[in-house]
Amino acid sequence: MDEQKASFLILILSLALALLLYYYFGNYFSPSSTQKQTKKEKQKVSKPIKTKTTEIPHFKGKDIALETEKYKVIINSQGGILKSLTLKRYMDDKGHPMELIPPKGFFYNLADNEKLTEKLNNAIMKYKIRKSKSAITVIFSLPLDNSTFKKEYTFYTNEYKMDINIKTPHIGVFFGPKVAPKDRKSRYSFSGPLVYNGKKVKEVKLKKQKEASFEDPVWVALQSLYFTVSVIPKVHTKIKITKEGKGKYYLYITPKDKLFVSWAFVGPKRYDLLKSYGLRLEENIRFGIFGFISKPLLQIMNFLYKYVHNYGVAIIILTILIKIVFHPLTVKGYKSMNKMKEIQPLIQQLKETYKDDPNKLNQEIMALYKKYKVNPFGGCLPMLLQIPVFFALYKLLMVSIELRHAPFILWITDLSAKDPYYITPIAMGVTMFIQQILTPGQDPMQGKLMFFLPVFLTVIFLNFPSGLVLYFLVNNIITIGEQLMIKYIYK
Repeated sequence: MDEQKASFLILILSLALALLLYYYFGNYFSPSSTQKQTKKEKQKVSKPIKTKTTEIPHFKGKDIALETEKYKVIINSQGGILKSLTLKRYMDDKGHPMELIPPKGFFYNLADNEKLTEKLNNAIMKYKIRKSKSAITVIFSLPLDNSTFKKEYTFYTNEYKMDINIKTPHIGVFFGPKVAPKDRKSRYSFSGPLVYNGKKVKEVKLKKQKEASFEDPVWVALQSLYFTVSVIPKVHTKIKITKEGKGKYYLYITPKDKLFVSWAFVGPKRYDLLKSYGLRLEENIRFGIFGFISKPLLQIMNFLYKYVHNYGVAIIILTILIKIVFHPLTVKGYKSMNKMKEIQPLIQQLKETYKDDPNKLNQEIMALYKKYKVNPFGGCLPMLLQIPVFFALYKLLMVSIELRHAPFILWITDLSAKDPYYITPIAMGVTMFIQQILTPGQDPMQGKLMFFLPVFLTVIFLNFPSGLVLYFLVNNIITIGEQLMIKYIYK
């Protein structure tokens, strides 16, 4: 492979990288995504759970207001349905406390027949409240023909945790259609149901199917970009998930034995917080196929934040550290490209000398590479090795709640939102253009194509989170410095 072919391969890799930026970080390549459940899961569920979510009633009972250090709660005495749960430490984009519960409420009662389900969800129930230093418990009750229906919530004072127990046999709960309706939408991360069966976490998208069924999961969740409601059953359960419109899912949970006993995490998708429960709840954060790289990078970024108290500065330092790690590879790659450029006249002479003998030409070119110790792939391999880290950091900055409403400097008041004046993406495009000028070994046609790349990426990045754009901008500036260093120092 001669110098032009090597440069062309780098061009192809760069264009592919740009296209992947635009298409990759949807839900298409996640190893845990699923459009269908396994045959084993299908066979386990014996009877479908019958419900009519379109007939969810309006609230007619009394609102019961509770408050912990983490959130404010409203439960309606009609059905003992959770009507509202607002987080005290997280605001929506309008500055109001983040509401996790949709207008029709969560945790409706689910019996094994529609008549009883409707009765339980429409009945005005008696209730009593018990308070302790660590928790607040609300118990709802309703006399039935041969028994008494009892439903119990426990909200823990200083945790994003609650218990949901129903002390009447064979009755479960259902909830939907989404969590945190005012949370931001993103095509780069899946929002919807997750099921963890003890081995892997599945994204249940239901693109072709109308429903999916599972048995005995460790947990099941309905999550948005930054928040989740994850239910962890303490008994054997049957799960059904349905889709009733774009982005609208309902989760139905019933006990396989007698009583429904569970707890739930209801709150922000903070990695360390979710991981502290030891149930892989941190998988609510959809890092993608390079999550094994994203997770330690997130921990490093959070560690840096403890000292600099600014996530923008933490991103800059993290970018510098990554560039330091890959600096030897970068130097090697650019040196290889420069050597290829230096021997290009010799390669042209060989092409003229052996233009009628392709086999001899290839032998002489390989001998030339060996003589001058040139690897034709030397400029490509360092780039290939850095791509997984690049993608991992990209995804990290797209989904991390740490950047949500986190200010940087001056006009950048939210690192998870786009730059309102487009200053950083335009600066990123300019620095990328400078990089192309300094990149050795390009023929005129390749140069024209490479100059198109900064324009293409700038347009894409105009609406990307400013924290992500900041990473690319800093990365480009450091790369320009490396190119100049290699050109004038590492000759």
